[in-house]
Amino acid sequence: MFEQAFTGSIARIANNDDWLYDGSLRHYFKLVFAAPNIYHGYHGLRHMLHVTWVCFEACVYYEKVGKLDNRRRRNLLIAALFHDFEHAGKPVDDALNIRAAIEALKQFLLPEDKPFEMDIISILVVTQFPHLDLGENLTLEQTIIRDADMSQAFGPTWIGDIVAGLGSELGKSPKEMLEQQYKFLNGLKFHSEFGEVFYGDIAVKAKIAETRALIDILS
Repeated sequence: MFEQAFTGSIARIANNDDWLYDGSLRHYFKLVFAAPNIYHGYHGLRHMLHVTWVCFEACVYYEKVGKLDNRRRRNLLIAALFHDFEHAGKPVDDALNIRAAIEALKQFLLPEDKPFEMDIISILVVTQFPHLDLGENLTLEQTIIRDADMSQAFGPTWIGDIVAGLGSELGKSPKEMLEQQYKFLNGLKFHSEFGEVFYGDIAVKAKIAETRALIDILS
């Protein structure tokens, strides 16, 4: 199971103990822990850190095969931390959430990261959901963050995160959320090699079966 493959703790990632990117991300982690949306049912602290955590694991994966240099890995992790910063936590056009995240990013970006502002934004924006159709032109970083953004569906706490947490934001019942998740999982497509390796058809089919069984219980 993917969750068991995690090698980096949140503090370890923030401090860059493994030297996977340039500098440290302590400045940005402090901001995320103080973000106005940290207590949202789904789009809060856990989700922002979870996506960052999965992106870090992707950095570990691609570092071993010589893909993504330190600068690109730093850009990816900053984008992951900020991708839902100031999320509304309720049904709105997700373009508005993305716009809020970008404005926060621009406000808090460190001087050493300013030259890479547009690169970071280009990674962040692809998390807008429903996903914008960018064809086959996604960069590696963009494919990673899209897969990371969907990966909470495969964690051991997915029922609490999605059925209860996201359900509270959307105002939907547990059964409605399970039906929505069942449809989502049946149309799920991974964008990166990393996503395929660490999830793949077996994990998706297992989660579909589990979701279907829960729907039947509540019917």
